[in-house]
This record gives sequence, structure tokens and C-alpha cells, in this order.
Amino acid sequence: MAPPIADLREYLAETEDYRRIFDHLRYDQQTVLPDGATADRARQIGLMERRMRDRIADPRLDELVAAVERHGPDPHDDFAAWAVARTARRDHDAARTRPVEVMSDFQVVAAEAFPAWRDARAAGRWADFAPWLRRLVDLNLRLADAVGYTDHPMDALLSAYEPGLSYAATDELLAGLREPVLRLNAFRQEHYAGRPRVAFPDLDRQTAFAFVRDLTERIGYDWNRGGLAVSPHPFTSPSGANDVRFTLRDDVPFDEILTSAVHEIGHALYEQGIAPELWGTSAARGVMPWLHESQAKFWENIVGRTPQFARFAHGVLAPYLGDHPGAVTPESLHEALVARPTSVIRIATDELTFNLHILLRWEIETSLLSGTLDVDDVPELWNARSAEYFGTAPASDRDGALQDPHWCHRWMGLFTSYVIGNLVSAQLAAAMRRDGVDLEAGAEAGDFAPMLGWLRRHVHAPGRTFTLAELVPRATGADLGTEAYLSHLERRYAPDTEGETR
Repeated sequence: MAPPIADLREYLAETEDYRRIFDHLRYDQQTVLPDGATADRARQIGLMERRMRDRIADPRLDELVAAVERHGPDPHDDFAAWAVARTARRDHDAARTRPVEVMSDFQVVAAEAFPAWRDARAAGRWADFAPWLRRLVDLNLRLADAVGYTDHPMDALLSAYEPGLSYAATDELLAGLREPVLRLNAFRQEHYAGRPRVAFPDLDRQTAFAFVRDLTERIGYDWNRGGLAVSPHPFTSPSGANDVRFTLRDDVPFDEILTSAVHEIGHALYEQGIAPELWGTSAARGVMPWLHESQAKFWENIVGRTPQFARFAHGVLAPYLGDHPGAVTPESLHEALVARPTSVIRIATDELTFNLHILLRWEIETSLLSGTLDVDDVPELWNARSAEYFGTAPASDRDGALQDPHWCHRWMGLFTSYVIGNLVSAQLAAAMRRDGVDLEAGAEAGDFAPMLGWLRRHVHAPGRTFTLAELVPRATGADLGTEAYLSHLERRYAPDTEGETR
């Protein structure tokens, strides 16, 4: 008779294969799927969602996990068995509160809504997408009602992502960043006032993506287990540890390609770094989405906007500049990364006001869920908050309420992962420095192994074994908070004694 853990692994392996098929269907939809196949793909995605949810909620999984639990695997003696049983138990218990019909309906509607969003964005017409968002809001509320909540529907949606995360606590974290970010951004804008945006030579897609491949490989991305494609919005698609692809836009300035690439491989490195003994189980994925965003933000912001990284990246870039070898200097590249103008577009804005973009989306989502905002009125509120936070309103809905596809992919509340990811990334960097890892020296030398090795040990290897609330203090020695992140922003953007930003 096979040991209980072997039976559990066998069951989970098939479930994870369904998940990988699901992930690949979504990846294909967002990159190369013909428009005529939208309805077929929506049906296929809905089928995979039902298959996954049926297996996760099946009483058979409860029995298999219970059999392992009766043997009481010790995390010190057999971490993998303990981790696999722990995550399977958590998923099974959660699935019992989430009706398969709601989960499947959401995936079908979301799959059909994505091309509608894409076309509405291209035309800049909110009215073309509004009926789809109305259906998605209703599905969000159906899930919230099924999960249950006391104060706000967002409580249920946040807990579906991360156990224990609440609307009130998240609202407090976001509100606490508003004034410091506005103050520091005023310093930053004054310092760089009047300077034109750094002009980069136009690199064709083949050249730009060849540079991206070179750069990301040096940081640690394994191209034998990855790939790069073009999509309307950058994303990373992990279909198992041996197939972790990412996408980029090719119609944006070079510095946006650079920061997006470094951001996305933060996600990819996380997935590629999960311990092999967890592969094929529900533990073998990153903690979505908050901890996942911390990995992307660590590389994009903590490391990727330093002058040391700019010097390293410039050295990699130089051979790709062709007839324009002097068009970009290490100094101009760094300035482009930290002096990027505040933008009404989230992925094009600066490091500071990115947080205000999330605050804007948080207000939109929570108002939609509470019924105080109608879908048709989203652009009006969006434009008003853009003028307040960024000094101008979007020129069209394309650059405003239609700029992100997230509502077509996940439950509401996802945007908060970017800010919480910022907070965690700063805490991880502080802990890394306490352990003797010199981030700046490593970036300048192109020696990322100490940073990546630290993240592998403390964050990547255990996959989904620990929740955000468990892993952050394990890795950093402190609970989640704003102190480390605000200190990071102060060091980078507050004026020094001579009135210069650093």
C-alpha cells in the first residue's frame, strides 16, 4: 500500500495539470488567440475552472489530506509532506465556501470580457466595456455573499486571496501612504522641473527584446524554462516551474520596456525558484498576489532604480545601440528611471505616484461593491481623482478607466497587491542588508546571486506553504507595515542638506 503522502501527491498532480492547462489557455488568449475563437476559449476556460474546483472541493481530497495529517508529518523532519498537506487543506477548506458555479461563471464572463475590454480600450469608449464590468461586479458580489462578510464585500474578496486580510486594515495602509507620497513627489518634481524626458533611440522589437533576454538572463532568469511574447498589458504566466513565460508591450518608450521586464522577471524568478520537492502540488506556486508583487517590486524598484543598476544595465545595453552608442549614458538611464514624469497611466508613472494609482482603483472598486458608484459613472470619478493626484485628467478613457485589464482576470481587490508588494519588498531589502547582502555593490557588478540566493531561501523555495502574514515575519523579523517602505522612499527622494534628491 502506498503511503498517504504518495496518494495525496498523485491526486494533486492531476489537479495541477488542469491548472496548467487553464493558465496556458489564458496566456494564449492574451497573446495570439484569434478574435473568432473568443467564445470557444471562454467555454474551455470555464470547463477547466469547473474541473479544478470540483477536484479541490471533492470529499476525496479531504480524506487524502486527513490520512497524511493522521501521520503528523513534522515540518523539520519532512517539510515537503507537511507543506503539501497544509496547502491542500487550506485550498479544500476555502473551496467549500466558493460555489463552483460562481467561480466558473466568472471565468466564462471574464474570458469574454477581455476582448471587449481590448476593443473598448483601442476605441477609447467606456460605454463598450461598461456592460461587461456590470456583470463582473455582480459576480464579485455573488462570491462575497457566498464567502460571507461583516463590514464590506471587499472583506470577502481579500480573504479569498489572502486569509486574514481585511478591508479596514488595507484601507488604513493605503491611506497612510497618501500624504508622504504627495510630499515626496513634490520634492521630486521640483528637483527635475524643466528637464525634458530622456530620449532613447528607437529600437526595433527584435533588438529591444534581445537586450531584455540578455539582461534578464544575467539577473538569473532561466530561458530554458521561460519565454517572451507581446501583449496589450505585461504579465507573467507560470504554467508550472518549468514553463514560466512573461510578456511585454512593444509600443512604449524603452525605459518602460526595461522597467516592465525587470518587474515581470521578479514574478518569474519566484516561480522558477520553488523547491522541486513541491512540484506537481498545490504548494508549488507563489503566494498570490501580495507576496508575488513584492518579488516584482523588489527587482523593479528596490534594485532596478538605483544608479548602480543603471550603470550595469547600460553596460548590457551598449552593444544594442548600433549607430547611436552615445545616445544613452548611465546617468541619463538612471535619470529616466527616477525622474519619469508623473503619468495618468499606471505602468508609465513614477515610483511614488504609482501608489496613488492604486488608491484611486481602491476607491473605485470599493464604491462599486458598496453600491455607491454606478458602472456608468466610473470614468467621471476616475478623471476627478486623476486630476487631484496627478495634476491632470486622462485625455480619453483609453488612458483612464480602460487602461488596465485586471477586472477581466481576477476578483476585485487585486490592485492592492501592488502597494502591499511595495511594503514587503522594502522589508525584505532591509532584512537582506542586515544579513550582509550588499544590494548596490551587487547591482553595479552584475552579481545578483547573493540577492537571488537570499530570496530563494527565505521566500521562493516554500512556494505557497506560508501565508503572507506568516512569511513576512519569518523572512524579515517584523509584521507587515509601512515603516521600511517609507524609509526607502525618503532615502531615494527626499532632498538632502544641499537640496538635492538622492
